[in-house]
Amino acid sequence: MRLFVRVSPAAKAETFRRCGMTFTRDGAEVDVDEATANRLMAEQMLEVQEVGNHSEEALEKVPAPAPAKASKTKAKA
Repeated sequence: MRLFVRVSPAAKAETFRRCGMTFTRDGAEVDVDEATANRLMAEQMLEVQEVGNHSEEALEKVPAPAPAKASKTKAKA
């Protein structure tokens, strides 16, 4: 399965490693098996599209991960 994978613009990281591969914000096409594709698609730090549907317009429609909620409790010293 051919995928276009890039680090999510909402992520703080410039690069991210998953499944033995390093991804950047620029993205790259990878050829992976179904199990690896499922793992990459489940990763919130990455935006993943099957090849043939990775235009900039399509990627803009991928929802960004929800920001982590800050804890309102203060740590006791």
